[in-house]
Order: sequence, then C-alpha cells, then structure tokens
Amino acid sequence: MNDAPLGWAGRLMDWLRFATRLVLVNVLFVAGVLAGLVVLGVFPAAVAATSVLGRLRGGAAGDTLVRDFITAYRFQFRHANRVGSVFWIAGAVLLLDFLALLGQTGTAIPPAAHAVLLALSTVAALGTVAAAATAVALCSRYRDKVARTWRTAFVLPLVSPVMSLSLLVTLAAAAAVFSGMTVLVPLVGASVPLLLSGWLVGKRLAGLEPAGTSPA
Repeated sequence: MNDAPLGWAGRLMDWLRFATRLVLVNVLFVAGVLAGLVVLGVFPAAVAATSVLGRLRGGAAGDTLVRDFITAYRFQFRHANRVGSVFWIAGAVLLLDFLALLGQTGTAIPPAAHAVLLALSTVAALGTVAAAATAVALCSRYRDKVARTWRTAFVLPLVSPVMSLSLLVTLAAAAAVFSGMTVLVPLVGASVPLLLSGWLVGKRLAGLEPAGTSPA
C-alpha cells in the first residue's frame, strides 16, 4: 500500500510544508541575530538553525521547531560566540587587507606583487568562509573544546578538497541566485545556505565517525 495516499499531491504538500519551515527557520535566524545585537547573535543563530535544519532534513517532525531553535540558541550562545570570535577577527583583518590592496595606487606596489597579494588574500578569504561554515556544522553536531573546534574547522576543509569546493560553489550559487531574486532573501536567505552547508559538512563528518557512533 502506498505510504502517501494522495500520490503526487501528498508529495507536493510535503514540499510546501518543508518550504514553509525553511521560511520559519529564516525568521528565527534573523530574530536570533537581532537578539544577540548582530555580532553576538550570528554564530549562535547559525548553529541553532543548522541544528534544527539537520533534524528536518532527517525527516523529524517540525512541530517543536521554534522551541528546539530557542533551546539550541540559548544552550550554544556562549560556546558559539567563543568559536566564532576567531572568524570575526579573521574577517576584520581580511577586510582591512582588501581595502588596503584595492586602495593602493599603481606605483605603491609593483603590479606583479599586488596581484600575488590580492590572490593570496582571496584564497585566505575563501578558506575562512569554508572554515566558518565547518565550525557552525561542528557546533551543531558536537560540544567540543573551542581550540579543538578551531583546529578541526581549519584542517577539515584542507584535507577534504571535494567538500570544500562543493561548499564554496554551493554558497556562491546561492549568493548568485539571491542577488538575482532578492525577494527570496527575507524568506530563505539564511536557511537555504545553512541547510546546504550543514548537509555537505555533516556528510563528511559522518564519513569520518567510527561505526556505531552518533552526534552528541
């Protein structure tokens, strides 16, 4: 007997229900960011959103989605901010670096050296993005020491080039879609990238876990 009596209509309703929950997660993410005065809210909100999205992706019911998000947000608030602090610092340094490089006149730095420095800064920025996304996924699955989380977040993308490339391409594609369809940003602008990055990193982490273990 078919588990979905309504056939394609039932599957359509499931997709619409899932899309509605993506919108709700996006709203919760924005609320979490604002509750933390932006700087202190981004990482806890991202971790909480990734956590509930992982459960939704696994087929869990979304009836307690709001409560689960709030619980994860409060539980992870301090830890996620401690983990995220290094990425805020790295982001500020990279921003200043890009501003300095792009503001240089043609005679200040030789063109060849300028191109090399710009390329290195771009690679560092991409690596930081991949590491930050990995750190969010790590915090949503495990509760580990901050230093160990940093080490894994920076090392895992280096030793997993396929994951890193897939992650960066996915985030770039999402940014391109949202830039062309800005109406989607307030609806799923955070939940979709977090859903995809959480799935990619989580799949890699699951492959590294010993058989029979499960995330905390």
